[in-house]
Amino acid sequence: MADILLREEDLKFASTMVHTLNTILLTSSELFQLRNQLKDLKTPESRNLFCCLYRSWCHNPVTTVSLCFLTQNYKHAYDLIQKFGDLEVTVDFLTEVDKLVQLIECPIFTYLRLQLLDVKNNPYLIKALYGLLMLLPQSSAFELLSHRLQCVPNPELMQTTDNTKPSTGFKRTAASNIDYTELLQHFEKVQNKHLEARHQRAGRAEQLDRRVVL
Repeated sequence: MADILLREEDLKFASTMVHTLNTILLTSSELFQLRNQLKDLKTPESRNLFCCLYRSWCHNPVTTVSLCFLTQNYKHAYDLIQKFGDLEVTVDFLTEVDKLVQLIECPIFTYLRLQLLDVKNNPYLIKALYGLLMLLPQSSAFELLSHRLQCVPNPELMQTTDNTKPSTGFKRTAASNIDYTELLQHFEKVQNKHLEARHQRAGRAEQLDRRVVL
């Protein structure tokens, strides 16, 4: 389905479908094993699947970030959120950010919340969450995420007495054989198409309104 959506010309439909598929991916109990494979990206198959999903998921910026959270690509999630400043922020966009914050509090992202304990090895996860916080208006979702980030411990307090041992925390290097720069460029290209399509729809709506008035 992700491959088919890459060829979809109706961008609004593609965005809605991606949002629906992402919700199924993150919440369906039948896809537990698939989520585990994507979470680690240890095999070539799982990495190929991530890249395939990513290219279609780019039709919806917030679902793209949620896919990066699922696959523990926190630096790339942070890079994407930085790009949000260049996007057209609509009410629907903010509503989806709100829903993502709610998802972060769900059981599916328990591992992500636990990784907040390892501040030293997960700086981009914390930066990405703060990025989402800055995007949100001061609403219930803002309060929820703000309270969660207040629970992030002071890294100095989390230091152990034996600093000679290598870290066994949650540190995860970026998956090899994935060109994240190219993926980021693809994200920008798809979102530029969405911006043009929204403006075209708005222009057609204005023309229709003028005809009705006349």
